[in-house]
Amino acid sequence: MVRRRRAVDLPGHFRVVLFWPDDLGLVKAGPELRRRFLNQMLVQVERGYARSLAGLRRVLEQRNSLLKRMAAGEGGEDMLDAWNQELVKVGGEIVDARARAVLELAPEAARCHAEIASGERLEIRYEGPPENLAEAVHNSLAEDLRRGSTSVGPHRDDVRVLLDGQEARSYGSQGQQRTAVVSLKLAEAALIERRTGERAVLLLDDVLSELDGERRAALLREVGGGGQVIITSVEAGPFPPELIAKAMVWNVEAGRIQACG
Repeated sequence: MVRRRRAVDLPGHFRVVLFWPDDLGLVKAGPELRRRFLNQMLVQVERGYARSLAGLRRVLEQRNSLLKRMAAGEGGEDMLDAWNQELVKVGGEIVDARARAVLELAPEAARCHAEIASGERLEIRYEGPPENLAEAVHNSLAEDLRRGSTSVGPHRDDVRVLLDGQEARSYGSQGQQRTAVVSLKLAEAALIERRTGERAVLLLDDVLSELDGERRAALLREVGGGGQVIITSVEAGPFPPELIAKAMVWNVEAGRIQACG
């Protein structure tokens, strides 16, 4: 008999780290993309994290529905405490996992960035809910009733990305921002290997665009140290001959794929 798997059980069976141009939103966009980055990484390395996320979605859906009923005078106050407790429980699990992950990511991301960017200093900092989540949830009730939604919890978390002490979204050039994101991705791959003992496959789509020659060369050295790496580029020029010599190279043109060399 074939055992059916639920979607929540699948993450973690295939280790992969992807960079593609839209990932620049990790620096440029709002906190939702940075939370998603942490979530996608943690489901690969932390048992039960996917279930905690599913639990949070359920709690927020039920609590927000209850808040709207209460604001409309339809009752439901007797159920609020139970949902508050569940929010604190599942929210605490997610916050703890994210905080540990960022502490582990930060030094490796800083090292990668300094190697690629000749000494530029990258910092990442986790900004979670208040330390006493239960008290914060209780104190936010008036605001939550006014808004009809839950204003405190891990769904409001953020990760700050700093370059030389300044916010990367406003301080960094396109090349600096791209380097910061790539460094985060390389740190993610290192974390996955430490936590699982398995090397993730690196999928790097158009990763060299907007990088100067020095950063391109440093990045290729950084990713060329082992493991499986798949890189796409619109030009072959950035790749040194020694890297080409040990790689499988394919050319895609007019819908056709052809092996090179």
